[in-house]
Amino acid sequence: MNGSGAGAAAPATWLSSCCNQSGVLPEPPEGPPVVQAAVLGVLSLLVLCGVLFLGGGLLLRAEGLTAMVLRERRASREAESSGAGRGDDDDS
Repeated sequence: MNGSGAGAAAPATWLSSCCNQSGVLPEPPEGPPVVQAAVLGVLSLLVLCGVLFLGGGLLLRAEGLTAMVLRERRASREAESSGAGRGDDDDS
């Protein structure tokens, strides 16, 4: 009994020395508001540049795919029109 009581007290002692038992969350250290504003500004610029870079890449890819589809449609129309014209010539 005595050993089990000491065993239970040891983690409680360690927990009380290690962790905040008051229930109040410790506040994070705050830097000067100017530094915080500068860091937030830089981070938001990085996010904006990333979005623009990725969006521009997607637009270029979509433009390339659209151009490829248009080329294929044009080629298939030309092949149909030249094939239809030859078929009429063979019948004559």
